[in-house]
Amino acid sequence: MNNLPLRPNVCILLFNQEKKLLLGERSRSPGVWQFPQGGVEFDRSIEGNVLREIEEELGIPADAVEIVGALKARHQYDFDPVPDYAEGIWRGQDQTFWIVRFIGKDEQINVATEHPEFTAWGWFSEPEVRQKAEQKRMSGYDKALREFVEILPSL
Repeated sequence: MNNLPLRPNVCILLFNQEKKLLLGERSRSPGVWQFPQGGVEFDRSIEGNVLREIEEELGIPADAVEIVGALKARHQYDFDPVPDYAEGIWRGQDQTFWIVRFIGKDEQINVATEHPEFTAWGWFSEPEVRQKAEQKRMSGYDKALREFVEILPSL
């Protein structure tokens, strides 16, 4: 059994005025769509990490989003295979899910960032997310999506 720790991770359910969620197509994996996400930097607050990931992966400035809050859903998993950056440091991830309202304009979204994670992006309804997102990710996304749908009327 691997006794390395899990890497803290934030996964972002960014939604627009139509209450559709943003998915991005991974730059190194054509056809693989996912929510923006990333590892937590310990010198920032958790909310600061959420904003950093949104800016780094989507080019969206902090004033174009509002953090609604964290969901109760969490997902822990072991890497398979272990990525180079995690070798000997992390065995997997402990993922928290964050609801974030996009209050900007679509023109502010620019995935051609300095270190692009995505080559394309789009807005999708919850059922469309279930069809479009990489299926291996759905075990983690499922609880978060169900919780999102429950609170959707209040958003």
